[in-house]
Amino acid sequence: MLRTVNCNELTKKDVDKQVTLCGWVNKVRNLGSLVFIDLRDTYGMTQINIDPTIFEKTPLHMEDCVQVKGVVKLKDVPNPHLKTGEIEVVCTELKVFAHSQTTPFTIDDDTNASEDTRLKYRYLDLRRPLMQKYLKTRHKILKVVRNYLEKLDFNEICTPTLVKSTPEGARDYLVPSRIYKGQFYALPQSPQIYKQLLMISGFDKYYQIALCYRDEDQRADRQPEFVQIDCEMSFVHRDDVLKVIEGMLKKVFKEILNVKLPKFKLVKYTDAINKYGTDKPDLRFGMEILDLTKYFKDSSFEAYKGKTVRGIIVKNYASNVSRKMMDLDNELVKKNKLYGVSHIKVENNDLTGGVSKFITEESKAKIIENLHLESNDLLILGADKNKELLSTNLGLLRLKYGDLLGLRHKDVFAPCFVVDWPLFEKKEDGSYECLSNPFTRPRDEDLKLLETKPEKIFSYSYDTVLNGVELSSGALRIYDGHVQEKVFNILGFSKEDIERKFGFFIDSFNYGTPPMGGFGLGLERLCMILNETDNVRDVVAFPKNLNAYCPMAKCPSKVDTEAVDILGLQIKDEYK
Repeated sequence: MLRTVNCNELTKKDVDKQVTLCGWVNKVRNLGSLVFIDLRDTYGMTQINIDPTIFEKTPLHMEDCVQVKGVVKLKDVPNPHLKTGEIEVVCTELKVFAHSQTTPFTIDDDTNASEDTRLKYRYLDLRRPLMQKYLKTRHKILKVVRNYLEKLDFNEICTPTLVKSTPEGARDYLVPSRIYKGQFYALPQSPQIYKQLLMISGFDKYYQIALCYRDEDQRADRQPEFVQIDCEMSFVHRDDVLKVIEGMLKKVFKEILNVKLPKFKLVKYTDAINKYGTDKPDLRFGMEILDLTKYFKDSSFEAYKGKTVRGIIVKNYASNVSRKMMDLDNELVKKNKLYGVSHIKVENNDLTGGVSKFITEESKAKIIENLHLESNDLLILGADKNKELLSTNLGLLRLKYGDLLGLRHKDVFAPCFVVDWPLFEKKEDGSYECLSNPFTRPRDEDLKLLETKPEKIFSYSYDTVLNGVELSSGALRIYDGHVQEKVFNILGFSKEDIERKFGFFIDSFNYGTPPMGGFGLGLERLCMILNETDNVRDVVAFPKNLNAYCPMAKCPSKVDTEAVDILGLQIKDEYK
């Protein structure tokens, strides 16, 4: 070994020991008669005391990669901020492995470099202690997950990453075949079909730390390639799967943060939409959306007639709300296709402002009494015939005011399972699409609606949500081939489409398919929460930017003509 200890290991117990350390020069302090450097490796930092004569022969600069041999000595003035702050190493021998040019940004947690610069020089960005912490936390999560699942007799099995292109929601990344010219593999959006086939194969419990790929628009919590903690189980009810998810996440939070997560609440999908305006409810605070339609039945306000009226109560905040804030609220909801919202203040046991002048005195009294309104409370109202659109917009305002009131504490965790999702959503053109995936099992009592009212069918699907972030989605799967074909038919697939896209999978239903269920949990989103960052690129070693481009490797990129020709492809002139 080139070193005997790391840079976070030495204490006063090691005084007078001969040691060898390796790492990068984090800082140089040349005081003339004394030279100090802070030596950094992935474990921490150690101060090195270098004789000026040695430093003259081997001058050092920040980020030089070096080896230091020396003797451990007590410091005159300890540094309480370092684990090694009580000691220093007096250098007796210095070797430079490689000198460094001036780096484009300082290798420090507090950097002002742009994200583009950091991504271009990602190998330098990853030297920063904070970035190393993020990725080490990711490693620890996977270690805890593997230990937890293997104690429950799950088998880790890898599934293919060159697969058949099947419609699963997002666009596929396609891989042209050299052998079968004009034909393509796809990179998997998830291991969905393969993990179900593993259950049909009789493996009972499967898991995989699966790489998944989706060609979709990027955002702060999304990457074109991502990792999914993917599980499937045979002969289970919904609660059996939820028990595994809850136990796994509780174990992760306990091991990583020493936090005991509370019991996971069950929230029905319709309740999540109606009360919180989202299928990803943040349960750290109340401020639920209330149905106030009955109070406006006798109102003279034309804009509210024949519509659903809903609102949220912001406690003790009316005096803080300015005209500008009200305008910003309206700008926010108008972007999301709601006409607007009205702000009503509670003053002297009366409702003032907004549409309050259109509310009868009797209704005002009932609103104040029934909603337990107090002086300085703020009531924000909206109305629309589309109940879900109305709730979605009030849900956005709920989160906004939750932030303004400091109710969304980062050290408070409120997990839940959102259950009983509709299986289908009817689009404006009369066609149907799945809210989950086409393999999701309808509730037994709703099977009769497959022929008549598919939009009324609920499913055995479930999402895991923590503090307003969706961590996992999953469902019990269809195990009856006739039901599976019927679902495909409702989604508009012809018999030929089913055979061409899913034939091998449909065939497997003829050989004894067990009831099964599973889930896929996004590793990066979990890692973001545990590291208290809201940027997924922080927890990915070599991420793509918001344009799905890697500034470091400069890819995607053009390839040699020969590499394209051998695939039997031709690139349009405008893309050459």
